[in-house]
Amino acid sequence: MEEAMSLSIGEPISGGQAARGWDEMSTRFDGGIDLGKIRALLQQAKDRGGSPGETISAFNLVAIYFSPAAYERAQAALEAAGRLHPSRLLVLIAEPHAEGESVAARVSVVRSGGAVSLERIVLTAQGGGVRHLESALLGLLVPDLPVVVVWGGRPEGALLRRAVDMADRVIIDSGTRPPQALADVGAMLARGAPIGDLAWARIFPWMSLAAEVLDVPNLREHRGKLKSARVICAGGIGSEGVLLAGWFASRVKKARVELVTGREPEMDSAMPGAGDGTSITGLPSATPLGKGQIAVFEFTAPPASFTLRREKSVLVAEVRGDDDGEILHRLRLPPETPGRLLGLELKLLAGQDELYAAAVQAAVKLLPQSGS
Repeated sequence: MEEAMSLSIGEPISGGQAARGWDEMSTRFDGGIDLGKIRALLQQAKDRGGSPGETISAFNLVAIYFSPAAYERAQAALEAAGRLHPSRLLVLIAEPHAEGESVAARVSVVRSGGAVSLERIVLTAQGGGVRHLESALLGLLVPDLPVVVVWGGRPEGALLRRAVDMADRVIIDSGTRPPQALADVGAMLARGAPIGDLAWARIFPWMSLAAEVLDVPNLREHRGKLKSARVICAGGIGSEGVLLAGWFASRVKKARVELVTGREPEMDSAMPGAGDGTSITGLPSATPLGKGQIAVFEFTAPPASFTLRREKSVLVAEVRGDDDGEILHRLRLPPETPGRLLGLELKLLAGQDELYAAAVQAAVKLLPQSGS
């Protein structure tokens, strides 16, 4: 039985205007979900801005979380990525251990250039209401468009497997989990799961700098002589370090690769900035070095040795043992803005990133074996 509908209406967003607030409408259901009511609210949200205009959607962006707090941490990144990539954003928040059986729906839109560029539907289910989320999701997807799922839980379980089955791409963040969870990710990738990973996007600068250094004309001779690599993580080994080691191992098959713990992190949190773009200082800047994140990346091509190290917001590459003497190269880390990492992963809307899949499979082999 549906309770009386309540409306929460913010200021309409005009064409070309930045989002100062959401033109949001809400309702609550007990004992089931009326999808027709949600669609009607979505249309009302469009009408409130004047002429509904055209709705532009390139894909369905589905985000799944298991607490309102988890969604709140990711909200800015989701909405920023959604504005860059026109889509219908469907957020499912499942609280199976909460009392009662209800589903609350919040609906809003964002306009750009007179067209609706982002439709947002947030469903929060408590208790027995969680069982209605899957059918509601299927009924609210825009037909014939790719489905990208952002998974905010552990990379395991039946619900994730169903998400993998229905999605063209599933984006996780293995940086929020212990490195051992990569074994589950590797198993899904081996079955063809179209998984992307924010942790993979987070280490792009390390991979890019390593490739740039080895592409310097007078250093190219060392590319065929690579023998070993070592990834040093701050305060403990984290998933990003394991992924970087896996990337090197997958590209240089016979190299000896090791993971070690190094200096203390700048922050005890494994995810400074909530993982995707929340600046600690409030200004655009690289996030501080978190626990388990990469501090140093070393590799050798005797007699040359290559050291990449993080110094605040800069990656510094140092080459020793080459005939041309010591060589230094620097790369400034990109400032964190909400949705930057998700935006990188959204460049691929279907299938696997073959480099990532190979890196994960190699990374799993570097993990300590249970019982050893």
